[in-house]
Amino acid sequence: MLSRSALIAASAATLLAACSSADEPVAEDNAAAVPAPVMTSTPTPTVAADGSPLAMGSWNINESATGASATFGETNGDALLTITCDRASRTLSLAVSNSTPGNQTFVVESGGTAARLDMVADGNSALPRQVAPIAIDAPVFGGFVQPGGTIEISQPGGATLRVPSAPGIRRIFEACR
Repeated sequence: MLSRSALIAASAATLLAACSSADEPVAEDNAAAVPAPVMTSTPTPTVAADGSPLAMGSWNINESATGASATFGETNGDALLTITCDRASRTLSLAVSNSTPGNQTFVVESGGTAARLDMVADGNSALPRQVAPIAIDAPVFGGFVQPGGTIEISQPGGATLRVPSAPGIRRIFEACR
């Protein structure tokens, strides 16, 4: 029995010695050889889940003391779609690049729901848009923040603007709560 106990104690000491050598600090030279991870942004999709094309561009989310906005468009181009929160009045608005004058009816679809949106021309001749106030709690806007989703805005005359949804849009909605 005594020899068996001595054998177990010797085995345990050997195992502990092996473990303690793994805990030694890594030499500075080895640390420099390990490459630093490369951070990449999530690319903006160019096609919807059903394979249909999306408008070219990406979302740009901005916040300030006065409000927040999300704009979709090409980097050096005009915004195709803008969602804005005015913190002082707690109002949300949606603007679509569109040169049709007067009041127009658009259909917004996202997240499996659709809503009619009565919009008004903003009168800007340089960058004409149709603008409308929107309600945070409208079910269609829940789809705007779903990863991998699509936002479709059917415009007068049959044109449809299709852009990817973006989780960052949630920040604009939360700024107006």
